[in-house]
Amino acid sequence: MQPDLARAADISSWLEIVREVEPLFGPMPDFEATLLRKIEQRAALRVLSDDRDEAGPVLGGMLLGGTREHGWIRWLAVRSAARGKGIGQCLVEAAIKRMPAAKTISLDTFREENVAGWPARRLYRRLGFVPGALVEPQGMPRQRFDLVRG
Repeated sequence: MQPDLARAADISSWLEIVREVEPLFGPMPDFEATLLRKIEQRAALRVLSDDRDEAGPVLGGMLLGGTREHGWIRWLAVRSAARGKGIGQCLVEAAIKRMPAAKTISLDTFREENVAGWPARRLYRRLGFVPGALVEPQGMPRQRFDLVRG
């Protein structure tokens, strides 16, 4: 399993994942426009099904951002039927590799009291991210996790 750059042909497949995770993440009304912009910036990664059909389905996706010195994982989700297969870990590891100069890589994820977010929190900790500030982007309670490198 190797993440690669998302393509415009993937959008409908990504939007299926968005609909699945909206109850957890909250409304994402501008997601399609954001995804298109990230595809153009080469900052959207995907993992496709094993058949590697270029038209999908996308099993998991991630949007990146930030600066050279401080990278961000802006969005990460895996299709519910594909969870527990290492797709999230594969995507986060790919993000870390794509940001070699970043002294810090940050992301906002679920708070400890959100049981549905425990698998994501475990993944981030296992990969070296440390929980930090409690934040509320767009009124959604989240916790910032940071990977700080030497």
